[in-house]
Amino acid sequence: MKASTELFDLVQSLTKSEKRFFKLTSSLQSGEKNYLKIFDHIEKQKVYDEDLLKHEFRNETFVKHFPSEKNHLYKLILKSLRSFHSDKTISSILKQEVKNIEILYRKALFAECNKFVTRAKKQAIMHEKFYYWFELLGWEKLLLEEAYEAGKFDRNLDELIIEEQEVINKLRNLAEYQMLYSRINYLY
Repeated sequence: MKASTELFDLVQSLTKSEKRFFKLTSSLQSGEKNYLKIFDHIEKQKVYDEDLLKHEFRNETFVKHFPSEKNHLYKLILKSLRSFHSDKTISSILKQEVKNIEILYRKALFAECNKFVTRAKKQAIMHEKFYYWFELLGWEKLLLEEAYEAGKFDRNLDELIIEEQEVINKLRNLAEYQMLYSRINYLY
């Protein structure tokens, strides 16, 4: 059976900065890092040769479960890339903000959570990220429910429902444009 080149392709696609970031974040973990040994050897290869890798690691115990080690390395590289590129696009920034909101909500830190929702929603509106805007409205409704339970009635649910309908219309409009675009590209 032919060895998969997916890991090799991923390693070869990394920029110098991405490789450096991966190695720096990996160095923060304690213990022996078999995946770094594999990474270094794959990085040096011009053409992927799994037999050569296995031969080079023949005295290592991890060679017995080499596919598992490769899979682990692949996932660690992707995790590192997510972290490296986490603040490069508005979508990735909003994704991080939503994760922060979720954490704060689970910890019942509703006032702080509301600040994050407000800030993220402004960004979503400004950059016309309607999917995030819609998701953030869901968080606003949850926070509004929490406020009502605490006896705070500073916002009307009807306003949120009207805004939600506006976003749904924008999403519907966007979906129609995307379908038209796809049809045009399909014809030509």
